[in-house]
Amino acid sequence: MDKNAFQTELNRVSFTPQGRAALAEALAGGQAALVRRPAGWARRGMAAAIAAVVLAGSALAAGTLWDHYFGQLDEVQQKVINTLSQDLPAAESNGTVMTPLAAFGDQDFYYLMLEIRAPEGTVLRDYGEDEGFYQLFGDALEEDVTLTDAGGQDILCTLDYEWINSDPTDNVLTAVIRLWSMEDADLCDGKDKVLHIPGLWVQSPDKVYTPILTGSWDFNIGTHSGGVQSLTPDIAGVTVEDGECGTMTMEYLRLSPLGMRVRHSWSEPKEGVLPGAPLSVVMEDGSEVFLQDSVGSCGEDWNEEYGPFEAPIDLDKAVAVRWGTAEIPLD
Repeated sequence: MDKNAFQTELNRVSFTPQGRAALAEALAGGQAALVRRPAGWARRGMAAAIAAVVLAGSALAAGTLWDHYFGQLDEVQQKVINTLSQDLPAAESNGTVMTPLAAFGDQDFYYLMLEIRAPEGTVLRDYGEDEGFYQLFGDALEEDVTLTDAGGQDILCTLDYEWINSDPTDNVLTAVIRLWSMEDADLCDGKDKVLHIPGLWVQSPDKVYTPILTGSWDFNIGTHSGGVQSLTPDIAGVTVEDGECGTMTMEYLRLSPLGMRVRHSWSEPKEGVLPGAPLSVVMEDGSEVFLQDSVGSCGEDWNEEYGPFEAPIDLDKAVAVRWGTAEIPLD
């Protein structure tokens, strides 16, 4: 494995200032803390693949761009995205216009495809591996991406993103941003949630941040979401046996077109052992859909995690959730 792969993943994660403090406090106190952990089926080399894509024409088609983010989408998956996507107004600061091309989310995740159009004469070029990579934040606390509620209070979140540069010689760059809620905030409840972007930087391999565009771009993602169908199937009595920790019992399960949240406990806790079982959604054609990666928290005898699917799914075509040897019907 590339020795820089883990560091690259960390570089793509941004916390609010309060999020950093909360996480540090939890870790210092030895308490359960939210942890980002890539799954075995996570995409590899996606940034390089997307950077190599050249799209014809001056206007970027959101549908085509989603293909390069999620992988080739079929008609059903594209219809799910089109159905969920909301119109989100553009924002302008210091001559740079950031325009949402697509925006949709559920309780735990929010996807924003954002076109960044810098002033004429600014070139948003590609950067080589030895030069660095684009970031939406700098190295100062006031240069962080934040998500705040109607009262201006921070909502703990993390984000990751991919870049699409159709023409490295012009002034346009597209970002696909995925927000993860790190507390009980519902990202699709229709209430004010303002995503603040302070600009565009290039982070060098030595973690030197060079500003490319600075200003203030705000998007009220909370009022441009909602209507996302979710399922909480009956999981009473659903158990799976683990060779080390006894009986694992599912305690909570929720899934939407975008991902799943699950909580389970086990009967015989052992220090340093976190038991689990493969988790997937079974579609009516017999195929299985897995989580791309997940975030979670855990205790001595319990674990809760949630994550996005590799690509959106049509819940009407989902027939069951498979957890290890157990299969939970979605009636």
